[in-house]
Amino acid sequence: MNSTKAKFGMLLTASISAMTFSSFTLGQEDDTAGTSRLEEIVVTARKRQESIQDVPVAVSALSIGQIERGSVQTILDIAKLVPNVELHTVTQAGAALGATIRGMGFDDLEKTYEPTVGMSVDGVFMASNGGAVLDMFDIAGVEVLRGPQGTLYGRNTIAGVINIKRSQPTGEWGAKLQATIGKHSREEFNGIINAPLGENGGLKLAFRELSQDSIAYNVTNQERPKFRDSNSWSAAVKYDFTENTTATITLDGYDHNTQPVDILATGTGDTVFCGFGLGCSTGSADLSEAQDYRISNAAEQIISTIEGDNVTINAEHQGEDFLIKYIAGVMDFDEYAYFNSWGAPTPLYEVERIQDYKQTSHELQFISDYDGSFNFILGAYFLETETNITSGPGSNYTTNQKAEARALFGEMNFELNELWSLTFGARYTEEDKDLSNWQYASNADRSKGISAANNIIKKSFSDDNLSYRAVVSRNIPTGMVYASFSTGFRSGGFNSRGNDEFTIGPYGSEEVESIEIGIRSQPSDNSQVNLTFFTTDYTDKQEFVVTDGTKCGQTELQTCTFIRNAAEVSIEGVELEAVLMPTDALTLRLTLGTLDAGYDSYLFQGTRDISNEAQITYAPEMTFNLTAEHTSEVAGGTLIVNGGFSFKDEVIGKAAWETYKPATGPEVIIDSYESLDLSATFLKDTSNGTIKMVVYGTDILHGGNRVSRAFDAGAFSWHELSPRRMVGITLGYEF
Repeated sequence: MNSTKAKFGMLLTASISAMTFSSFTLGQEDDTAGTSRLEEIVVTARKRQESIQDVPVAVSALSIGQIERGSVQTILDIAKLVPNVELHTVTQAGAALGATIRGMGFDDLEKTYEPTVGMSVDGVFMASNGGAVLDMFDIAGVEVLRGPQGTLYGRNTIAGVINIKRSQPTGEWGAKLQATIGKHSREEFNGIINAPLGENGGLKLAFRELSQDSIAYNVTNQERPKFRDSNSWSAAVKYDFTENTTATITLDGYDHNTQPVDILATGTGDTVFCGFGLGCSTGSADLSEAQDYRISNAAEQIISTIEGDNVTINAEHQGEDFLIKYIAGVMDFDEYAYFNSWGAPTPLYEVERIQDYKQTSHELQFISDYDGSFNFILGAYFLETETNITSGPGSNYTTNQKAEARALFGEMNFELNELWSLTFGARYTEEDKDLSNWQYASNADRSKGISAANNIIKKSFSDDNLSYRAVVSRNIPTGMVYASFSTGFRSGGFNSRGNDEFTIGPYGSEEVESIEIGIRSQPSDNSQVNLTFFTTDYTDKQEFVVTDGTKCGQTELQTCTFIRNAAEVSIEGVELEAVLMPTDALTLRLTLGTLDAGYDSYLFQGTRDISNEAQITYAPEMTFNLTAEHTSEVAGGTLIVNGGFSFKDEVIGKAAWETYKPATGPEVIIDSYESLDLSATFLKDTSNGTIKMVVYGTDILHGGNRVSRAFDAGAFSWHELSPRRMVGITLGYEF
């Protein structure tokens, strides 16, 4: 497309300009810069603390200040600030995250499916996307690593990793209390309380309560339904056993009772339900679009809840020239989901899903800190998961999966001289999965647990993988340049909502190989320019195919899901991140991302190549953000004004490309959008603490709502909504 070429050309020009600027300063030191100086950002992208400018990995870091002053309320808002990242909620599961980085994404909900983006909280890897739509509360910082991270982070990180770090117990008396009110009756109360435990320990208690009405008014039921009603709490104890040995244990509880925003039926003549005169765009999505997506007409709202408890242990021992870390985590949660009308003004197809999930993980790391030119990290990892799901009353089944993964990993860094460094890393993983599936003749039989003997399916899956990474880097007067080659894999396995040997699987793992060239440059004390070029080969790609029930022995009104290793994909792009601090009071941040992603091959049923018809989902060709933050002294306090303008290109939602007809099928193109976010934070120090007031507005130039997810399930299809303009005020006190 000409527009695509134009956008790519514009970004390439900007990137070359930044590169030229960086190159111009390679041989000189900037003595003309003012007194403004950027603070050093320390990250743990390579499992050790180091300056972000010394890390040969495409990583973005968001501080607690950026999060609180930049109207970042949930993890979804991070996508505005980081290039080539797309995040959205998957409505049909409890706080489930659909995450895509550099065109490699996961947009489903089953616990037997594996994500492409790794999520970790306090070092514990979340093996499922359930519960991953986190609120930005009690957060110390966020790191987003882009590209395969298979060596240090392991399986299912082919697109990247999102690391979230929470605040630690301080060991001193203190508190942080906040209350927020906002649009659509948003009410939020949260707090953090710190207390000492003797001379060597500290206790941190945190709580959060949030309620909010839906962003869409339901014209069928003449009401604005409840949207969020959630609460969470945590208790963390940190204790220093010696000067060199410390351990922290954290307990978390959460109960998110959610009735998601109504989805909109988008069926056309190609879909089964619309063929019966139900679930059509003309009766749902078109009506809402004419009202800026402010309304819905679903006969029944979706219910999607998640409730659970987590335990996290972080222990470390600092030796003279080494650090030993032990990280353990247990996640245990239950989900309940109910759907019936699927956005249409009449009931269509009833689904009740009861699910429980548990994971236990252990990780041990040995990190050297030698004075010489050689350092390394060695580690071992173990993961165990179990998930159970029962579903009815249309397609009645129960599925249980037990899985284990074991890995050994290491990375070595050699400083050849003052200019050149080499890094080599590898990770060997073994995994096993056992699945049992029970099919029931009726919903009554499912409720009683009565299944026919010939409808019990038991299967096993085993795999192993060696992922590796090699990096060569060279210091330059203003920073570093590097080139890397890395690999990663996404696990294969089973389809838990299959109903026979064919649809259950198993299917194989998929693999990626990525080349990355980066420049990390700080031309002056008050400026920073980071530029990354990447290209990725994506093979044995798992493709989700959702069809009407006739394709797997069910009725036409039911659905079948197949997963096949059917495709190969090529992806390339550019990422630019720049910071400029013209004065001590003003900071400017710029991010640009470009993607060119497409299928090289896509074999349907092993014979027909549909690569010219299929589209890469949730892969915007361009992402952009410009943020300005100004600090001044006002009325005896500090006023921080933050403004951010972001743009995201159109993306493609999910469809069964082998049968989808672009001219007549349901609309799966999600329009591009821009957003202007503004906030003003006033801080006033008193003799007893600090008073805070924040006034915020997100996407203030546009009212109504927008489509954020599109899904064509064959028999029916729908759109999901996200809000546009949201405003609110936060009052807080901290000491």
